[in-house]
Amino acid sequence: MKEGQHEVFLEKAGIEALEGAIAQLRRNGAKSVMILACQGESWRPQTLSPLLQSLGLPVFGGIFPSIIHGGRRLSRGTLVIGFPDHFDVAIVSHLSQGAGVETQLQGLAPMLERAGSLITLVDGLSSNLETFVERLYEAVGVRTTVVGGGAGYLDLVPRPCLLSGSGMIEDAALLVAMPCGIDRGIAHGWKKLEGPFLVTRSHGNVLEELNFSGAFQTYRKLVEAHSGRSFDHEDFFAISKTYPLGIESIDGEFLVRDPIKQTGDTLVCVGEVPQNATLYLLKGESPTLIASAGQAASDALATRQRRLRESAPVGYTALVFDCISRVLFLDEAFADEIRAIEHALPGAERLYGALSIGEIASSRGGVIELMNKSTLVSLF
Repeated sequence: MKEGQHEVFLEKAGIEALEGAIAQLRRNGAKSVMILACQGESWRPQTLSPLLQSLGLPVFGGIFPSIIHGGRRLSRGTLVIGFPDHFDVAIVSHLSQGAGVETQLQGLAPMLERAGSLITLVDGLSSNLETFVERLYEAVGVRTTVVGGGAGYLDLVPRPCLLSGSGMIEDAALLVAMPCGIDRGIAHGWKKLEGPFLVTRSHGNVLEELNFSGAFQTYRKLVEAHSGRSFDHEDFFAISKTYPLGIESIDGEFLVRDPIKQTGDTLVCVGEVPQNATLYLLKGESPTLIASAGQAASDALATRQRRLRESAPVGYTALVFDCISRVLFLDEAFADEIRAIEHALPGAERLYGALSIGEIASSRGGVIELMNKSTLVSLF
């Protein structure tokens, strides 16, 4: 590793290699460390947690289906990043219980008030993620920009996926207080196909009825008619990944929800689908999605230009959270999505990120939202 280098990529998982990488980053001046690991590396709590607990410096990160590094999507490897600033890192536990989230955030008020911006990493498979996002917005309001994404495994089996000073944990959120501002752009590229529909019955992330009819039968009829494919003959997600749902917001934008499986006549989505919401069936094409990723990067850069009053900012870091379902949709064309982001950010000194299970960001109006199937680009 070169002198002063701020990141190390480990091709293979190994405690000694990880410990050595962190030690080198500390010698180069790192006061906080982020770890982005691929699920294929098989990190285990019994071996990794003792190391994380012994570091004595702020550490945060997660296990993701894939990561972005060196202009590529990687399904193996671990990226270790050192920062010259000391970041306050806090854990909000037991997200699925919901009730205790507000109390925990109230206890973090001094840290949240000091933060110039926040990165949040969550267990993407926890229930009540919307409760966490809503309570976080109540705690920080519009004064603090929030960005982040969901960690977890592509098989959707819950297990420890967040990396912290307390070890590998699950059903939790990490809050990382950054001393600097963050400029972000968010886009998805999915377009309206059918609707509107009224959500007449739902429970959390389970969509039960649309227009007083069974949700799956309604969805099935529309999707099979448009696609010419049959849910009887193909895996559910193989078809549904092309046809997400969109909740219409006040500003006319769509909050995308990803149907990941069918249970009886219901649809299980990543993210809550509120009762009485207005819902649309969406569809995407590869060129549109790729262009939207470039637009997210351009929007982040434009925000940075306005905030810093610089016509061509340089030397910044780009942190990307891109939904893993976009990879499953785009397949090999996902490389074009990464290139579109890079092309829009000629002044970026570093660009890395993760393929996430859900994305979290402050909207244009300041409200913090949980999104699916979206590209989030953050600059700092």
